[in-house]
Amino acid sequence: MCGISGIIDFAGAVDPTPISAMNHIQRHRGPDSAAVWHRRNAAFGFQRLAVVDLSHGDQPVTNEDDTVHVVCNGEIYNHRALRRDLAARGHRFRSRCDVEVIPHLYEEYGSGFVDHLDGDFAIAVWDSARSRLLLTRDRVGVKPLFYHRDRDRIIFASEIKGIFASGLCEIGMDPQGLSDCLFYGHTIAPRTFWRGITDLPPATVLTIGPTGSTERRYFTPFQRADPDLPLLRGRAAVERFTEVFTEAVRKRLPDEVRAGVALSGGLDSSTIAAVAARRCDTPLDTASVRLRDEALDETPLSRLVAESLGLPNTEIDMTGARAVELLPTSLWHFESPFWYGAVATPFLDLTADMRARGLTVGLSGDGSDELLAGYDFYRLMKLSGTVEKLRLAAVRNAVWKGATAWSGAPAGIDTLMASIADRRGELSAHYGEVPPWIYLWSALDDTTTPIRSGDLPAPSPLPTPPRHDTLRRQLHFEFYTRLPHWVLPISDRLGMANSIEVRVPYLDRDVIDVCTELSPDMLVHHGTEKYVLKKSAADILPRAIVRRRKKPFMTPVAPWYLSGPGADLAYDHLSADAVRGHGIFDPVATERMWRTATTESGTLAATAAEWSCMAVLSTHMVLDRFGAVKTAGAHA
Repeated sequence: MCGISGIIDFAGAVDPTPISAMNHIQRHRGPDSAAVWHRRNAAFGFQRLAVVDLSHGDQPVTNEDDTVHVVCNGEIYNHRALRRDLAARGHRFRSRCDVEVIPHLYEEYGSGFVDHLDGDFAIAVWDSARSRLLLTRDRVGVKPLFYHRDRDRIIFASEIKGIFASGLCEIGMDPQGLSDCLFYGHTIAPRTFWRGITDLPPATVLTIGPTGSTERRYFTPFQRADPDLPLLRGRAAVERFTEVFTEAVRKRLPDEVRAGVALSGGLDSSTIAAVAARRCDTPLDTASVRLRDEALDETPLSRLVAESLGLPNTEIDMTGARAVELLPTSLWHFESPFWYGAVATPFLDLTADMRARGLTVGLSGDGSDELLAGYDFYRLMKLSGTVEKLRLAAVRNAVWKGATAWSGAPAGIDTLMASIADRRGELSAHYGEVPPWIYLWSALDDTTTPIRSGDLPAPSPLPTPPRHDTLRRQLHFEFYTRLPHWVLPISDRLGMANSIEVRVPYLDRDVIDVCTELSPDMLVHHGTEKYVLKKSAADILPRAIVRRRKKPFMTPVAPWYLSGPGADLAYDHLSADAVRGHGIFDPVATERMWRTATTESGTLAATAAEWSCMAVLSTHMVLDRFGAVKTAGAHA
């Protein structure tokens, strides 16, 4: 895991001076060593977090004749097999570093080298002989990569702040990025919150030369190699999933540094800890966040898991005051008004504790819900087919009300879910299927539209799902929205903030491929979510963990960030004077929404208002921190 950066100029010589500043601002991503490399048209920067070949893993790495240079943020898990094959073809290596296979793969396969990689990565390749730059990311976007293009000059970095640190790019808000944040809750690649900054989409190879550029997408989630083959069911499905998931955990256990598990007490992270300890014979340290005196606290369950596996578990206390204190740091690392990131701020203290205890790698359960249909939405959508057949409106509404209440949803969401069910045909015609979070997006849109002081573009469109069953077409949207822009940035940014490399076994290449071939009833089975995972983990975890319902990690929102310990912070960014000063939102409507969030707890209106308030608050905080233009013309 590292921080990478670079400047390429096809029209003339590059001044390497800005690379040092780009390195420095990304030092948290790799504090072990730094490097600046420069040739006439190209300069690369590198901050290293040493995980593989601790003594000889510096970058850039190069081929034998020094014409191909590579910097990479991430890990290549199949590098040993690739190295053996490349050595048999005559390639020579200078180290045992995993990244060193990349320039030699590029020599063999050109831009197709990425198809041979099993790993989590963001890579830049400079081919001086052909005068071309390749930028690429892993299949699902575990590792970030951003770039700015100004005619013949390209600037790239692991984080947007790295590009800004070059001094070669103006800082200003992108209205499309703001629109996406207010509708989806986050940006949608290739757009970012910042004008002129592009988020390279996952599974993309971008090739840039002096005469133009090409872009190739090399992977589409849930696209079957042969749609006519039967799907995996029953014991065969469980055994195959168990096999590939065990190997996914095994390959992420480092040889040369210490690792731990971010243990929530939920099924996803608990299964990782159990597989490592019981199937891979590698007990790991675990760490959990304790929300002291809060109903949302899950530490009794994380203790149960750790004790059942005989693992040491560290509990990190988190209070509302501490979360408010951490929020500015979280937003600095997220680099956009990522309002859900607020509830993830405790992860900063968890990874800081891991680092203090000498750990370098942390394993996380991220991606399980998006891959295995772990959210209540999927059960509700399955229910909708039955509900829609009920001819009596009163009966249908009663079923929706009971189902959403059972799911723990706020009062009033049943009406919204019912309206979305009624519009299913319309939504399917527009998107190709009903996106899983359309009910949340609709509620946010209804709440944020009145508080905007000017017009914004429509939210970025989403791609049509591939041919598959209904459930997989719905899950497809997760891989273009929440997963790469919501879930994974929490792990990457708040892990790397404390120099912890977070690895995600559920998003392993082979695990994704196997899950694509599972019958839908192996995911949602008679109302049981993540059925195949629960069957797989039944013999290695306590029954209480396997049978518990899905419960996402949450912190209180209004009681922590909008009142109580966060009252002063909220006033600084949500009061009429503060909103008027930024000129992006309507001050009267924003204050009204703030009151709704703090006085109408438990209703859908209050929940939507909470998140909308966090969107406004975080927008203002990010603009203040990054020094962007804050006038009404900023989004004109």
